[in-house]
Amino acid sequence: MPTVPPSVQVAFEESGILTVTLARPEKKNALDLEALGLLANAIEHARDDARVRVVVLRAEGDSFSAGGDIQVMRQFAGDAQATLDRLRGGLNRLVILLHDLPKPVIAAVQGNAYGAGAILAFQCDLAVVADQATFSLSFRHVGLIPDTGGTWLLPRIVGLQRAKYLAWTAAPFSAAEAVAWGLALKAVPKVQVEGTVRALAAALCDGPAAATGLAKQAMHANLGATLSDGLDREARLQAAAFLTPEHAEGRDAFFERRKPKFH
Repeated sequence: MPTVPPSVQVAFEESGILTVTLARPEKKNALDLEALGLLANAIEHARDDARVRVVVLRAEGDSFSAGGDIQVMRQFAGDAQATLDRLRGGLNRLVILLHDLPKPVIAAVQGNAYGAGAILAFQCDLAVVADQATFSLSFRHVGLIPDTGGTWLLPRIVGLQRAKYLAWTAAPFSAAEAVAWGLALKAVPKVQVEGTVRALAAALCDGPAAATGLAKQAMHANLGATLSDGLDREARLQAAAFLTPEHAEGRDAFFERRKPKFH
């Protein structure tokens, strides 16, 4: 029998870009247990491999992701504990890994994304979306609440009232709206998504990796912090940045009137 390719494929480039591809287009890249496990493993690899400077999350086919696999929902129907364990070990684990990864993650969203698929894209640090793509918190259609950290992320980004509306109605929204609300960085024609993301990833690879990771840590940790605590955390992380070789290179390059070489 022919070998079935994995539902998530990973490729590393010497430039420092790790590309993670949802490769289940015949199922609209629905997120089953295998895919979630492979995604989490890829992010753990990115965390542990010092050569990786940027992660790109992309998808094959016309859709970015249709969200949770309905067959998995059927499999766990009526078993609340099994569902709880599945979420904690699957989607929740993946979101925490993305959130804590001290490296940028860029989503290349070439097509429609619904439910957990949409929120997964928006949980990435930056998202470039096709201008004709549509999104929906489609959990309502199967009698569920948003997961994948949606009830944490959406109120912070789009505001509480709009987050409730999107969750309660599953109303579709456009790429332009996703950008206007702060869920995505920019919308470009579909044929430009890959190129735009690669240029952005290359630019981030050329930057100071330690400072990039420390800045991400500070921003995420300070989302719920008081100003006093946020300033203190910022000062401590800045002190750590001052000790990095990249800061020394940037400082020397400034005085020598040249472009810094952070590699």
